[in-house]
Amino acid sequence: MAAPRALILVAACFATGASLATDFGNRTPDVKELVEALTPPPKTRGVAIVGAAAATRPKASMQVGFEFASSEVISADLVKLDRLAEALKDEGLRQHRFEVVGHTDGTGPLPVNMRLSKQRAEAVVDYLKKQGVEPDRLATIGRGPKELLDPQHPDAAENRRVEVRLIR
Repeated sequence: MAAPRALILVAACFATGASLATDFGNRTPDVKELVEALTPPPKTRGVAIVGAAAATRPKASMQVGFEFASSEVISADLVKLDRLAEALKDEGLRQHRFEVVGHTDGTGPLPVNMRLSKQRAEAVVDYLKKQGVEPDRLATIGRGPKELLDPQHPDAAENRRVEVRLIR
């Protein structure tokens, strides 16, 4: 019997723009879809909401599997990271830097989850770098179970994710 796998969510969040969200779920998006979802809207002279919650920022997400309690991406989902790498290398996104933020679910000891969330973010960044994404465009942080997507169900798979956020 195969070992259980933890799912993480790779999400791209941007600090500017309208409240748009693209959730690819388990589907593997093509590179064009990722580029479109990750491209920040053009700057306008409109009203800015200071301190707007991250939930109101544009997002694109897809589920990527890790081995249970591990930072090793399952081989079947590497194609998703390949496409993410291609999107990040697209001319329209080359001038942007991204922060990869790792998250875990709310089960298990906090120190273990903090370490695991950082390791998962680092695993995604390492893979993206190997695919040709410039290292100086990527940073990592581990948030553990501090920002659950489904706080009513702390052990839910959607809580185990990595977000890729626009830095600048």
